[in-house]
Amino acid sequence: MLETLTFDPVDVLLPRGNRLFGGGVHGHAQMPPWASLFAGAIASRALADADRISDITHRPDCADGILAEVLGPGFSLTGLGLTRESEALFLLPADLVVLRRDGTYCSRPINPRGLDDAFPGVGVSGNLPLLTVLDDPSREKPESGLWITVEGLARHLAGEVPQPKSLVPSGELWKTDPRLGIALDAGSRTAAESQLYTTDAVALCDGVQFLAGFDGMNVPREGLVRLGGDGRGARIAPVKDALANRLNDLGRPQPGWRGFRMILATPGIFPNGWLPPGVDPATRRLKVQGLTAELVAASVPRHEVISGWDMANHVPKPARKVVPAGSVYWFRVCEGDTAALTSLRQKGLWPLMAENQRDTARRREGFNRVWFGTWKVAA
Repeated sequence: MLETLTFDPVDVLLPRGNRLFGGGVHGHAQMPPWASLFAGAIASRALADADRISDITHRPDCADGILAEVLGPGFSLTGLGLTRESEALFLLPADLVVLRRDGTYCSRPINPRGLDDAFPGVGVSGNLPLLTVLDDPSREKPESGLWITVEGLARHLAGEVPQPKSLVPSGELWKTDPRLGIALDAGSRTAAESQLYTTDAVALCDGVQFLAGFDGMNVPREGLVRLGGDGRGARIAPVKDALANRLNDLGRPQPGWRGFRMILATPGIFPNGWLPPGVDPATRRLKVQGLTAELVAASVPRHEVISGWDMANHVPKPARKVVPAGSVYWFRVCEGDTAALTSLRQKGLWPLMAENQRDTARRREGFNRVWFGTWKVAA
């Protein structure tokens, strides 16, 4: 069962990243937070409601089974974003560049081209046949820190240009609030010497909330959850049906596409680095339920690193390199129909991975979720 919830922090939020801080080192906030933060908050609340917290604590090796009993074996986070006044917002995809001209945002798509067409006489070391090129003759520094509304993202996935009003700067969504802290001596429980530190807290602007989708049973729909560092609280509530239906249809593949884009809705944990699971490294072919498609181009920003804290075992989670959300892969259809991609839109890329590569915990946390958009293949 699909549930889409808003998370409204009661106070400031402390979404910590992976870097250690303390002793004069500043702790930066991770915005947007990792999807695991929201999946863990809902799982913890559901376990508390079912009075199963002690079961997890005393039998951490049985944590997966206990969670399956409470939330269902298919429980997972399906997407993450922000909402402002019933309007959903997401990070910009990597194939969309925004320029500012005459005080107005102008969207410009990035499209694949052949090397000889784009840069005659230039050699490259990449192993994909097409290069991604910005469709704009000018040389300008693009705008950064922008989010796109669900309507604008739907237009972009349909191959259209988003309207300027669909682009929102992050400064209108949240502010950072530096906080001063003092480390404690574990033995004496007093202030430790030379251990002053600062860390960023995040204060969402008026009307802004976090937005997360979940697939599972017994998912809590209202009340409070613990969210982020220091156990700060947040109120959860279901979104209106109209918005939930719009989000469930976002990025759904359509039959008959000759080419398509696969865009990471959440960060990707891939066994072959930047290459999506299911794509043969030698032939660059993706095969899904009768569909065969060739990977011809990609726009992938620099990798990120995730970790976290394993609450059941009281140990840090292993650090993993991830492909950032918003990364884009272009495919040319060789045979079959793109309606076969629907299963990947519903379940993520996990079914394409070998059994020993499927991380149950990371699947629950919502990694490897994708959207699909059309791509007009040049004749």
